[in-house]
Amino acid sequence: MGILWALLSVVLVSVAQLLLRSAMVTLPAVSDIGTLLWHLLQFKPGTASLFLGLCGYLSSMVCWFFALRQLPLAKAYALLSLSYISVWVAALLLQNEAFSWQGLAGVLLVMVGVMTIFAPQRR
Repeated sequence: MGILWALLSVVLVSVAQLLLRSAMVTLPAVSDIGTLLWHLLQFKPGTASLFLGLCGYLSSMVCWFFALRQLPLAKAYALLSLSYISVWVAALLLQNEAFSWQGLAGVLLVMVGVMTIFAPQRR
């Protein structure tokens, strides 16, 4: 059950990252705090993405709490790194970010690392 909690945390944090990115490109810069607060109070475009992203992070942390109660930290943390892969792929597909071979190499290295951590140990 701990793996399910960890995977749910990965999904939630990945969606939260994408929502926050969407909000940050839509809302005014944080350096202009007055305008940003005005946009948030008026519930202008980007506000919903910001709040949903923050709620996604909170929900992810709750799931992470349950995962850590049932999984060794090394394995749980390895699963959390899957969010790097899912966010990279989603950014390419949903947000039209540029593909790079270097990014693909990084994703493949993360996948190899997770598989190595979860590989059965020989004694």
